[in-house]
Amino acid sequence: MYERTSSAAVLLADFQFLTSMAMKDLIDRLPGFQIVGQFTSRKELLQGIAAVEYDLLVLDIFGEDTESLDQITKISQQSGRHMLIITNTQDRATVQALLKAGIKGIVTKSCSEEEITNALKAVSVGHRFYCNSILNLVMESGQLPQEASEPSMLSARELQVLKLIAQGNTTRKVADSLNISIHTVNSHRKNILRKLHISSPIHLIAYAVENGLVTIDYDKK
Repeated sequence: MYERTSSAAVLLADFQFLTSMAMKDLIDRLPGFQIVGQFTSRKELLQGIAAVEYDLLVLDIFGEDTESLDQITKISQQSGRHMLIITNTQDRATVQALLKAGIKGIVTKSCSEEEITNALKAVSVGHRFYCNSILNLVMESGQLPQEASEPSMLSARELQVLKLIAQGNTTRKVADSLNISIHTVNSHRKNILRKLHISSPIHLIAYAVENGLVTIDYDKK
């Protein structure tokens, strides 16, 4: 869904030692991704970002540091490169400011490895991705951009559930196929509807077909 045709050159700018090492290890283990530069301070980043060729900037931000963020955002947007924000804040105003600035990817430092991996893959090819905690935060105020409703926002398990539902499987069959409970299937369905801004389960089939998640074999009709 968000596969790259070439390797992704990653510029890592995380200014906390422990999280920086953790992100570096995660990216190094991710096939198709390579770290081409690493900055340990905001000053270094602002001075050196223009000299590095990269596809994806993974940037750590603190609170309301909007001045340097504005500069970095302009540099990335002007060069046509993508940016994933990692934040340790869940302040609604800060997150809304990031969305308004056109940031396509936001995850928190409490996110799971799966969410961060999905975010790296999605944002590196231009999709939007917001982790669950960010989604919950901004949806409370109805500020999530409508264009954020993309399949890249779904977890791997949610995609499996969506595909099985769109193929006409009952809740019981979905549960049996994935070896999970009916309650878990229903929880995944609710999350899918919420993330994709779809009001009815009926619309899931049309959505899945339109986005290439399932195909219809008309020869069997």
